[in-house]
Amino acid sequence: MRHFVVTLCLGLVCVPGFAADRAQVLNIYAWPDYFPKSVIDRFQAETGIHVNTTVFDSPEMAETTLSAGASNYDLVTMSAAPELAREIPKGFWKVLDPAAIPNARNADPDVMQRLATIDPGNKHAVPWMWGTTGLIYNPTSIYARMGNAPTDSLDLVFKRDAVAKFAACGISILDSWGDILPMVARYIGQDRLSADPDKLAAVMAKLREIRPYIRRIASSGYYEQLADGELCLSIGYSGDAMIARRMAQEGATRQSIEYSFARESVPLHIDCLVIPADAPNAAGAQVFINFVMRPEISADVTRYIGFASANAAAMPLLPTAVRGNLAVYPPPEVRQRFELHRVYSADEIRTFSRAWLQFKSGS
Repeated sequence: MRHFVVTLCLGLVCVPGFAADRAQVLNIYAWPDYFPKSVIDRFQAETGIHVNTTVFDSPEMAETTLSAGASNYDLVTMSAAPELAREIPKGFWKVLDPAAIPNARNADPDVMQRLATIDPGNKHAVPWMWGTTGLIYNPTSIYARMGNAPTDSLDLVFKRDAVAKFAACGISILDSWGDILPMVARYIGQDRLSADPDKLAAVMAKLREIRPYIRRIASSGYYEQLADGELCLSIGYSGDAMIARRMAQEGATRQSIEYSFARESVPLHIDCLVIPADAPNAAGAQVFINFVMRPEISADVTRYIGFASANAAAMPLLPTAVRGNLAVYPPPEVRQRFELHRVYSADEIRTFSRAWLQFKSGS
């Protein structure tokens, strides 16, 4: 599924293959599968701009790469919170030129309103896709092992008596403390994730309790294992659930894949298109943003990857089965429980990162 264009890479800097004119090359740094090959091919054919795509599997990886400076990337897909909320005040991103991206007006007003709490005036970012974090599971495997499985609750993963029943069929959680630790904190009754030693110790104790039953900690590729039947339960992203479902339907395994919103917490993520402050081809990046924000292009990508489009004008172009998919476009009562990640201080980030690494290593 992933499309890679060969580039010459020196350390973290990818140099386009011997292009004479940098204005005719666009280097994109993005989540896997966010821009299908057909979309890239169409953009290149229409504009003559050659696209190089490099993928990352965590926002922390992307932020580390970009913070070093001179990354040579022109366009990045970045999560609104906490990443953009932390980075915009630091001058990571260019202010966009509305005249260069008129199709940005197609963005969903509700998503834009939420994004404005991160990017006042919506000056730096155009929302691309959005989704939630929840429970992805194979109902056949889950209910065979627990007839009354609480598929709408984090009990499914965080309650030892439940999670022990599913270990044999394979459980995964995201390799992202920013996703998992706040969910655990909320699950055990804390208002929010805190670096207070006692509160954090309680969160990590709960995670260590279930660690023996977790087969994989990963933010990429786990949906393929769900589709193949190697996993039966994951804490993962709604869009990845749709990818897993599609792969299972198209493949030989025909696994059943469901997605549910945990009643304890519904984390919301908004992935945005942003341009690094030192982007060599910012003009080309804005051409690309304008291109993908065309309704038919956004609709094509949503059909392909399964995440909810932040392009309101694309909605009428989506099949009824997609528009009516409550896992992708939740009902109002679920939307009322959406929670954007909060911004953490540098000290908190170090504390949570250290605790997460210790958890993964089993120490």
